[in-house]
Amino acid sequence: MGLEAESELRVGHEHHHVHAVLESRELILRGAFRQTLPIAELKDPRAVNHELLFEHGSQAYALALPEGQAAKWLVKLTTEPPSLAQKLGIDTGHRALVWGHVDDGPLNDALINAVTTDPMHAVLSIAVALTPAELNAGLAEVTQRLPHAPVWIVYPKGATSSLPESAVRTHMRALNFVDSKSCAVSDTLTATRFSLRKPA
Repeated sequence: MGLEAESELRVGHEHHHVHAVLESRELILRGAFRQTLPIAELKDPRAVNHELLFEHGSQAYALALPEGQAAKWLVKLTTEPPSLAQKLGIDTGHRALVWGHVDDGPLNDALINAVTTDPMHAVLSIAVALTPAELNAGLAEVTQRLPHAPVWIVYPKGATSSLPESAVRTHMRALNFVDSKSCAVSDTLTATRFSLRKPA
């Protein structure tokens, strides 16, 4: 989740009123001065009083933030965002059962050393589905083998998706699953985590 603030921006000797949004990988400036700055390209970020200072290219930037916010923005700016494996909650000690064809680079990288075929050694399951039919098949398989664990459904993102987010959520909720978390997987895939609804 990003940070947002109405701010006064100083770039060199110019002053602008901007709406600043700090996401995990970019700083977005809107309003009188519009620019999207990749965090990886920002040099020497620091907080001085209520200002966030940094350089980009040959320009010096000073972003005046509400009182007490500059240090918070600096922490987010300088903290490495979690990896996809961390977002999914998997690693060598927390493995996943995986169903479906994994040919997506970022997802494949996240699954390295974090996959098992033994339900006894899995903490969750991941079903990669590109169509409603694949969603049905994948869900049937993983819930049979690991019935009480969370399941991540990985599906195509975008307005023209062959398996839209709304269809995934509607289908899962009809089967008494509730969604608890979502994350981007890559430029083409996204994922939502579901668990069986607990009895009232």
